[in-house]
Amino acid sequence: MPSHMSDIGFQLNSEDDFHQLASQAREEGEALEADDGTYIRWAPGEGIELWAQLDRDNELIGLNPHFRGNGLMRVGLVQEVSRPEGTPLDGAFHAWANPSEDDPETGEFPFCFDVPDYQLRKVQLPSILQVQLAAFAHELQSYESDEAYEQSQSEEIKFASESFIPSGLFSPEGGGTESPLAHALFTGHVRETSIVTNPVTGNGFCWAKVRTLGGDVDVVADPVLLNGLLVEGGVVSGSFWLSGFLIG
Repeated sequence: MPSHMSDIGFQLNSEDDFHQLASQAREEGEALEADDGTYIRWAPGEGIELWAQLDRDNELIGLNPHFRGNGLMRVGLVQEVSRPEGTPLDGAFHAWANPSEDDPETGEFPFCFDVPDYQLRKVQLPSILQVQLAAFAHELQSYESDEAYEQSQSEEIKFASESFIPSGLFSPEGGGTESPLAHALFTGHVRETSIVTNPVTGNGFCWAKVRTLGGDVDVVADPVLLNGLLVEGGVVSGSFWLSGFLIG
């Protein structure tokens, strides 16, 4: 079944598979001390990263994936986001995409993204910087051209070929939420794409650098999600979880 892990080539079919992967990340990764425990960054290659989390007793409490690509988005960081169900080492930011020159609290749209090394990022808020944003696909549709994308839209409300809806900011009832999720619906143009082989498992996954409203995003997807091939110059549309690595 597709998951955030299978989006980067790790097929986990059981709880034992998860614990084996977490143990490997812990053994082979780099330890980074934080206020409430330790992050272990395992980067086996091809942009793949796993961030294990250990509490102060060195017990495993979390394992988050990231993909280090070359897509960058200029953002205005506005507020820290914490969630009651998360671990002490989890964290996220509420941000604006492509803010004006000197105002972090304006831009194309607000959204939320998770940060794999959250406690290591000591930033003053509000502030403007760049984020390398990885979008892990939940659903994905691909189109060879703008024309094919336009023809696929049969609803009265049609979305542009570069559009972004911060779905994680809204509750299922349609109102806002106090604990936003790092979820989004977006559409964009494929600038680069390839099939990447996970060097640990040998499994392939799809990667694309996508220009959407606000900037560039690195999309990763389990191949079973695709309804066709990703092509440069084509369009992709879907729902995603967002993991961001702060730059600068």
